[in-house]
Amino acid sequence: MAKDLGDDFGSDFDMGGSKKVFGGSKIKWETLLPIIIIIVVILLIVFRTNILATGLNIFGAKQGAKILILGAPSPEFRAILTDQENKDIIKEARFMTLDSISHNPEERIKNYDIIILDQSMQADKTVTRRTGEAITNYVRKGGRLIVVLNSGIKRPDDPSVLGWQANFGGIVPVNCYNSGGTPSCLSQRDLQGTLYVIKEDHPVVKGITQVPAVETSGSIRTQTFDVSIDGTEIAYLEDSRTKKTYTGIVEEPLLMGKVIYFNFNPAISKAIVIKTIQYMS
Repeated sequence: MAKDLGDDFGSDFDMGGSKKVFGGSKIKWETLLPIIIIIVVILLIVFRTNILATGLNIFGAKQGAKILILGAPSPEFRAILTDQENKDIIKEARFMTLDSISHNPEERIKNYDIIILDQSMQADKTVTRRTGEAITNYVRKGGRLIVVLNSGIKRPDDPSVLGWQANFGGIVPVNCYNSGGTPSCLSQRDLQGTLYVIKEDHPVVKGITQVPAVETSGSIRTQTFDVSIDGTEIAYLEDSRTKKTYTGIVEEPLLMGKVIYFNFNPAISKAIVIKTIQYMS
């Protein structure tokens, strides 16, 4: 005669599936269900973003960041990004034009840990609508973006777009404003002076109080713009001749992703460049 199914599994087995025995204790599925849902949501977030693309292998050892540089950075900045000494921090530095990714920007950028938008050495500061949206989505899903000077302030064949808001939906932490009828992000200033750190505990500038470190080293020379701040200011510039100050480094606080803006040629400090890459990685 066949045994009752409950006898095979012990008297604690519940045919309704609401209870199960683990080490002799009863666990209700109603208790487990919220935990399972939370785990599934976390896994979905991880696999739908590039949170795992942080330069870590399964043993926790850093492999260096894969960086995509869009535009035309200064030769000095390019040299830092390609310096063999920094290979432990920068696994790959690939230089591409905005035109070369415009056909399918989402796919072209998705496998990089950091994107640098730097059109410093070119007159064209345009970014197509689709590329701007692709970069914005990349950041909002956990990507890292560095913007230099007035890169990405225009859109091809659309004179109504000027500034970062229309192209990047608010992820860039600075803005243009009209100054005497001239948009501030089009009015380049030649600066000779010093970069002063405001947030000394920020990883991008930790251990650095100013550039140059001592006044006797002279002044930095760079181009800058009189932009307004929407994010968290990390450092500012001061022109030694006019004593006028300009924003220097700004971060946009985001729930996911990171954006750092440089209002000068980042190559004025190799240490800040490397610290920024490490922070963004």
